[in-house]
Amino acid sequence: MTLQLFMPSVEVQELQEKMGGNSRLSKKFHLEKELSGCSITSNINNNNHHKGMTTATSKNTKCKLNSVHTSRDSSMTINTNIKFLDLCNGNTPPQHRRTPKKNQPLACLENEQKKQLEKRAVLPKKTKELGEPKATTERCINTPKKKAFQFWQTKVGHIGQSGEEQQKQQFEKPWSKGKVDCDRPKIEGGSTIPGTSNQTHTMAEPGEQQPNRTAINQRKTRKKLFSDAKEFMHVDSRVLEVSKQINLQEMWTIQKLVCLITEDSQTDLEKVRAIWIWLCHNIRYDVDGFFGLSEKIHEPLDVLRSGRGVCAGYASLFKEMCSEIGMTCQEVSGYSRGAGYRQGQNCQQQKSNHMWNAIKLEDDWYLLDACWGAGTVDLKNKLFIPRYDGFFFLTDPLEFIETHWPDDPEWQLLQPLVSFQEFEQRVFKTSEFFKLCLHVLSPETSLVRTANGEATVSLGCAYPAEFTYQLNRLYNNTPKPITKTHGILTMSKKSMHLKIIPPEEGLYDLMIFAKPADTNGAYGWVCSYQVECLQSDYTEALPENPFNFWGLHQKVNDFGIKDSNCSGEIISADTGTVTLTFETSRPLLAMYELLHDGLDESVSKQCIVSQIEYDKFSCKVLCLLPGYYRVSVFVKDLEEEKFKNAANLLVHCGCPGNCNELFPSGLSNHCGPGLIAKQAGLSNPSHPAPIISTKLGKCNITFHTSSDIEVSAVLDKDQLKNNSYPMERYILLTHLDQKVSVNVLLPESGLYKVGLFARSGEDSVFSHICDYVVRCFTNPQWPPFPRVYGAWKKGCTLLQPRAGVLQEESSVRVRLKIPEACRVVATGASRTDLHLTKSKVWEGDVFTGPSGNILKIAAKFSQHSKCMNVILAYEIGGIANNVKGSSG
Repeated sequence: MTLQLFMPSVEVQELQEKMGGNSRLSKKFHLEKELSGCSITSNINNNNHHKGMTTATSKNTKCKLNSVHTSRDSSMTINTNIKFLDLCNGNTPPQHRRTPKKNQPLACLENEQKKQLEKRAVLPKKTKELGEPKATTERCINTPKKKAFQFWQTKVGHIGQSGEEQQKQQFEKPWSKGKVDCDRPKIEGGSTIPGTSNQTHTMAEPGEQQPNRTAINQRKTRKKLFSDAKEFMHVDSRVLEVSKQINLQEMWTIQKLVCLITEDSQTDLEKVRAIWIWLCHNIRYDVDGFFGLSEKIHEPLDVLRSGRGVCAGYASLFKEMCSEIGMTCQEVSGYSRGAGYRQGQNCQQQKSNHMWNAIKLEDDWYLLDACWGAGTVDLKNKLFIPRYDGFFFLTDPLEFIETHWPDDPEWQLLQPLVSFQEFEQRVFKTSEFFKLCLHVLSPETSLVRTANGEATVSLGCAYPAEFTYQLNRLYNNTPKPITKTHGILTMSKKSMHLKIIPPEEGLYDLMIFAKPADTNGAYGWVCSYQVECLQSDYTEALPENPFNFWGLHQKVNDFGIKDSNCSGEIISADTGTVTLTFETSRPLLAMYELLHDGLDESVSKQCIVSQIEYDKFSCKVLCLLPGYYRVSVFVKDLEEEKFKNAANLLVHCGCPGNCNELFPSGLSNHCGPGLIAKQAGLSNPSHPAPIISTKLGKCNITFHTSSDIEVSAVLDKDQLKNNSYPMERYILLTHLDQKVSVNVLLPESGLYKVGLFARSGEDSVFSHICDYVVRCFTNPQWPPFPRVYGAWKKGCTLLQPRAGVLQEESSVRVRLKIPEACRVVATGASRTDLHLTKSKVWEGDVFTGPSGNILKIAAKFSQHSKCMNVILAYEIGGIANNVKGSSG
């Protein structure tokens, strides 16, 4: 880098006199003075030797793989330990003044030096039109000391500012007299944002060219420059393949390397891409230098030889490589939100800490950061993690300004400019934020203060995305993770809303992560906020939610759900129960999961009754404890294998229900008549709801059926107290041609499960159809039905007596229908033949006999049969029947 020496003009004159004895040096000195109009120039190099470089003659000239001849005597060199920019901002990588090729004509040397000195002799003043290189009329006889003053005048803007510079002062970052910040790499995305660092850093010299402000709004966007990174697939693969053959330990020159990796590139854009890809995949970040364990590596040739460098090393090497192909490139210094940055920190008293590049393509300036494109730094383990990030290649200025604020606001490439105060107050966004096409809805500042103990953050998305978050409590800038029971995250296809309920007053870091919807990849860190809780109103903990979101899934319509009654962030269950209903666009299967911190899993399963119908599904939730519940809903199509999480509903109960109303265990997802019952041929149910309440302690459930359907039923109850008779005696089925009736008697109060099963004439096994819940709290004492045997089949109807226990030593009238029977008898204390009436009813008067006897009803279905089949059996005595009309 050609810099002005920091020495008074009298020292320059003394140096000229000392050089008078050496005609060659003197001639060289006077030649440069005549060409530049300046006092003296110098090549400054940390290693005190020349780097062999060749001069790129033009933008379209091809490089040649020729060795470069260098000599200490080939040009005048003044070594010094005084680095002008080091006085300002740390170890800044200087540029290298190119030496002429061997036997290069003096005219070529003069023209080359004249071009370089005209551009670099003085810092150009900013004009309103800043697109082209500055005119050389202002270069002349300023002393090095005056140059230094003008440099700081440009940066600080204290004295002698032009009107435009005074207007721009509000956009420039104020400088501190204290210790400067460190070179800042990109922070590792999965780590917690650490505190600030106090290491030293480097800063680049202002570029020779400035962007054209009038053309900023007309510049091409990155998408118009190239629509997709796949356009560079041939360039990227070529560079990566060539990189395997390059050994940086060998004496590679920058010229030779650039010519090799850009050999197949056809356009300037492809050449820049090749250089970018090589840097990002072959140069590792100098972590030791960053932490002060060694001297920072930032000289271009040192970076090339070692394969490591800090941000200034990436920027300076990128610029040198671009110069070899005739591209106009600048190093840009400024402030970045990288490693060591803590959300919400005030950097007003810190100097710039990062360096990147601006490249000119098709007369427009573009921004890039090869350091951040190469990977991230794990501050905790002090490791560089190679992780290519193509986002920082020719990034659009509107996105680049979110993480990079240049010392010279012109390099924002924006109109209007973004002030440093606004830059600091903006929400911290990572490259993933822009890759997922997200945008901030509210708030637009990084600091969020709670209102009534809550704070809400909202993001918009152009494409469906899934989100999660991490909340950290800050204790003396040390983060402590907070569980997700203090946040409510809801999502739609176009937005995300996150309500934070901090558990106590204080400061919190909020990190938000996202990924494209319906992908199995990991969530990426997209942005961060800082939440300040002024007053905590936290009273009840939210239930754990492993599914990351609350409410309906953003793709719930795609799942087949078109509407629901689950609107609102929190669903109230003031009476201890709540019914959730979902209307569907196609038949779906559904299942549920209920969670409360105070409920066991087995008990929570008895708090839900679900029903699945053709065009909707629903569930009734019983809340036995006060507080918050999570009800997760899972759906799938009929032929689909796996269920999908369609909703996670937050239910709050202020007045819990009665524990005695706990639903029976073992209920299926199909309660009440619904989709499966309809598919099995059962229609027109007498009870369309899954829960039947009865005060009499009995009910009769009926369906219409086709002629070939056979139905079976099972009655069950948890913790039955009256176990004198088995539960199968309290349920009786009656089959008619187009109708089936399920008669139920309850022996005691409580909740019962009635399971229905069916089979067609072709099936040998019954399939489950649905379950009913029958509830009664009036303490009924119904006797059981008579015992039913296998011969009781379709068409058999019991008219009387319906009670299965008869009074001893008494006469009872028996009436029943038994299709296809040719003889029916009642046998007990005596044998009685029943006679068939015109209405096809078998009837007769039967004597019961003494207590303890069994009265059986048997039938014969063939005149040629020698045996009869028992159909029903009654007990005699043993139970007092005090209920009139005891039939079910």
